[in-house]
Amino acid sequence: MKFRFLMSAMLAAAFCATPTWAAGTGFGNGQEVVPDKTTAPKPSNYSITLSIARTGTAGGPCTGGAGLADNCPSGSCSCYTFVGTATGSAGNGPVTFYWTDDFGDGRDGYESGCDPAYGDIEIAGSKDVEGIGFIGAGRCDSGFTPNVFLNGGCYLGSTNVFTVGGAIATCGGNVTETAKTKFTIKGTALK
Repeated sequence: MKFRFLMSAMLAAAFCATPTWAAGTGFGNGQEVVPDKTTAPKPSNYSITLSIARTGTAGGPCTGGAGLADNCPSGSCSCYTFVGTATGSAGNGPVTFYWTDDFGDGRDGYESGCDPAYGDIEIAGSKDVEGIGFIGAGRCDSGFTPNVFLNGGCYLGSTNVFTVGGAIATCGGNVTETAKTKFTIKGTALK
């Protein structure tokens, strides 16, 4: 009887005690392993305003910058280059916007319509140096509108502050041949 009682007590103690290998890890004592919250990226507002003016036009896709600006699926494209200043999440600084207008896949002779647009926005801001890819619709104009609409989506391709590829935004504005124009980028970025 003593032996059974002693054996039962030893087995109970063995099953109830936390193993040595589990004591330091949180396993075996009902605790969960929780990832360190300080290393996980956190979403933050992402907003940039460009004040740009067109400085050049060339036949074919854009070759400056890095990103989607050199994309021309139809083979019939024009490159428009804009320079100016940027303010917002990247800080204040100079900006160059390379926009490839793919008119070979666009309006097909209609009075109103849009062309596929591919772009690269290079910002040398006081807070961050960024390369932003743009894809959307450009030259959305008609005989009834004086400005050319350029709208689409943007993603952060290179950055020193945010998570690369971790910012997605809507972007757009009106572009003109002769005057400065406002182009906005608004969304969320992981930081």
